[in-house]
Amino acid sequence: MARFFLPKERIQHQRGTIVGEELAHLRKVLRLGPGDQLTIFDDTGWEHEAVIRSFSVDRGDVDIVRSYRPERESSLQITLALGLTKGEKTDFVIEKATELGVQTLVPFTSSYTVPKLNDRKIETRTERWQRIALSAAKQSGRTLVPKVLTLCEFQDLVTRPGTGTLKLLCWEREGQLTLKQVYDRERNVRAILLVIGPEGGFSFAEAAKAQQAGFQSVQLGRRILRSETAALAALSVVQFLWGDMG
Repeated sequence: MARFFLPKERIQHQRGTIVGEELAHLRKVLRLGPGDQLTIFDDTGWEHEAVIRSFSVDRGDVDIVRSYRPERESSLQITLALGLTKGEKTDFVIEKATELGVQTLVPFTSSYTVPKLNDRKIETRTERWQRIALSAAKQSGRTLVPKVLTLCEFQDLVTRPGTGTLKLLCWEREGQLTLKQVYDRERNVRAILLVIGPEGGFSFAEAAKAQQAGFQSVQLGRRILRSETAALAALSVVQFLWGDMG
């Protein structure tokens, strides 16, 4: 059954109102009409079975048949910070990270970042990434759409407050500490900030700055992984060790 995102504020008295891009997708892409069934999820973790009641020019009204709160979200709060990459690699990671249960995505630039974006491109990319996260949340059955924050600089990223959060920097030059070793001594962690660098990785100065800010640098094995591979490998291991995979 088709799934659509609908903010809780648009659901009142067992009726919902679909507008904008979701309405266009419903009518023009899926070609659904009055009487057809669909699934709606809101921004508070609830899912709703609904039936299309009627269409007008700029809205679609649905009747809520049943509401429930599925337990599909991981109990581990994961923030993925990803160094800006070339081409569509960031798009790919955002889609797959959403499927893997990330709650927040933070793109950033650092000393080895290649793409240079002006303010207009940053705004456009952020909007596109948020749409990708929404689409992936719908496809994967999630009841929460990850928030994509605005592109920031590495310095601002590592100095953000994060009380109670385990901060991990995946660094190819880390020769000893692994995610499993971190887990063995910090098993009760419920929030993780995972930082993955761009194609060129991190400089020694950046790694030192992160460590001074409370990050632990970890390795992902003996092989050098591409940025997008490292992100998904690290997320999978983190969800396996602390989260709900495996």
